[in-house]
Amino acid sequence: MLLLDMISADYLTFVTKENLQNTKIYWDVASVSSALFSIETCGRVDIVFTTNLNHVFYEVRLGDCSNRCTTIQKVVSNNTESTPTTVYLNPLKCSSYGDVWISWDNTTYRLEVGTGHVVHQDVFVAMDNMDNNAIVERMTIQSSLSAKWKIGKFLTRVSR
Repeated sequence: MLLLDMISADYLTFVTKENLQNTKIYWDVASVSSALFSIETCGRVDIVFTTNLNHVFYEVRLGDCSNRCTTIQKVVSNNTESTPTTVYLNPLKCSSYGDVWISWDNTTYRLEVGTGHVVHQDVFVAMDNMDNNAIVERMTIQSSLSAKWKIGKFLTRVSR
């Protein structure tokens, strides 16, 4: 397990290898509310947000539905999943970086995903029913195939 503090890193670049599909990378995101990603892959990437509640987490899958869509859903640790919100848009590209941002807000209980470099602009999928007792604490990423990642520009979370 690799644990990194996002606040100390302005910009992080790395590659996840296809033969290491079960490798997960974790970040403490307790003091931020969004992240920008540039990702190059022909596969699916999963970005999971765990919370202070042991049994609740949120999952964003870019390149889901055989690389045709993005899904976002709430999952409870007893494997009870909400019906995923699915949008038939995959911002990932095989031969160049696709830019995506994800924002989570513990005051409005909203999880948003958009394209580009400006948070809250060009939103293409969102979840409005985050658990009002759940505070996002950790972000985990993994990919189904080899992927190149650039992650940076984290915004400070507004405290309740």
